This record gives sequence, structure tokens and C-alpha cells, in this order.
Amino acid sequence: MGLSAEHRGRIQAQGASLEESVSWRQEHPLTAEDAKKMVTELKGKLNKRDLALRKDAFQKAEKFITNASKCGGADAPVSKTFMVKDTKHERVDIEIISGKAFLE
Repeated sequence: MGLSAEHRGRIQAQGASLEESVSWRQEHPLTAEDAKKMVTELKGKLNKRDLALRKDAFQKAEKFITNASKCGGADAPVSKTFMVKDTKHERVDIEIISGKAFLE
């Protein structure tokens, strides 16, 4: 067995004309603190309009990370979508592809 990173996933902002993401692939589980830094990094990739549109979705994603950390983290597979109200495609997604994430 090699030194493959067993904990990986991504946080995405998607929509009809948007697809931005930040991902992790590492040996140790992602902490909730680092996940929130990644959310901030993702927000920085969006223009003002896309960011404002997803304000509530980002808040829900951050709350999901906080709640998961209080329960010992989240184990893969996780695919959680936070839709923007009154839209069909605009959203923020959290995926834990392998391993564990959002530890305190």
C-alpha cells in the first residue's frame, strides 16, 4: 500500500454559469476550522453577484460543518447540497469522497 491520501473531498459553488471549487486530499481528516477557511477561499473566487446570491447557502454549509464537528465529524460518503431559494441550479455543495472530515 502506498502513501495515498485517504481523506478527500471538495466544497463547490455551482450554477447555470458558475462552477468553482476548493478541494482537499490529505493524510489526516480535515478539521472544521480548515474547512471554514476553504469556504472563505471559495467565496473569494466568486464575483459579488454570485456571492450575494449564495449567501444563505454558504451560511447553511458552514452550519453543517459546525454541526458535524460537534458530533465527531462526518464520514464519507457525504454529498450535501444547499440550494439557493427560487433557483433551479444555483447552489453550494459539500462532498466528502473518502475518509473523514470536519473534526474539532
